[in-house]
Amino acid sequence: MENRLTSDHRTDAQVGRAQSSGLRVLLPTVLPAMLVVLGLVLPLFMFEGDQHPSKIGLGPGAWPDAILKGMSFFAALWLAREIWVLGRAGRTTTLSPPDDDLSYSYAKAIGGLVMIVAYGWLLPLTGFALTTAAFIALWCVFGGVRKPLVVIPVSLLGTYALLWVFMGLALMPLSRGVGVFNSFSIALLQLLGIY
Repeated sequence: MENRLTSDHRTDAQVGRAQSSGLRVLLPTVLPAMLVVLGLVLPLFMFEGDQHPSKIGLGPGAWPDAILKGMSFFAALWLAREIWVLGRAGRTTTLSPPDDDLSYSYAKAIGGLVMIVAYGWLLPLTGFALTTAAFIALWCVFGGVRKPLVVIPVSLLGTYALLWVFMGLALMPLSRGVGVFNSFSIALLQLLGIY
């Protein structure tokens, strides 16, 4: 009788583990699903009040709209792949490291997300040029590239290219910052020939 109770107890424990394991298996589908939804919903909030998207030419909402639609498209592909992988026995999901490679760090992933949020928060204060150069440099260091002869040129050339693409060619009025950062941004843009 005692052996039978122990056997029933093991069965309940195994069922509980299987249920929690099932929830963990579905976890990798949450991020791509959220990205699909965000990419489709956020364009609805781009223009508030009396602002409206331009009917002539591309207008100021064209670039963010294209990026969000592209993000939705690729997140949908990612979600489809995750669901396909979950449907096949013995396969691991995209976010799961192979059993022999435990190099994926969730702490680094969360740190990267914090850096992205900080970039968006600092952008109106310090301006596009300084914030972007610092972000690219920190991203390189955070990703393991620590040689100054690599980090500094990558961040400066990357910022230069982005300034020309967005402010020089697309004529987007990106943030110049506040106070002394505004003065620095104007001087830099004049030096680069964008202003």
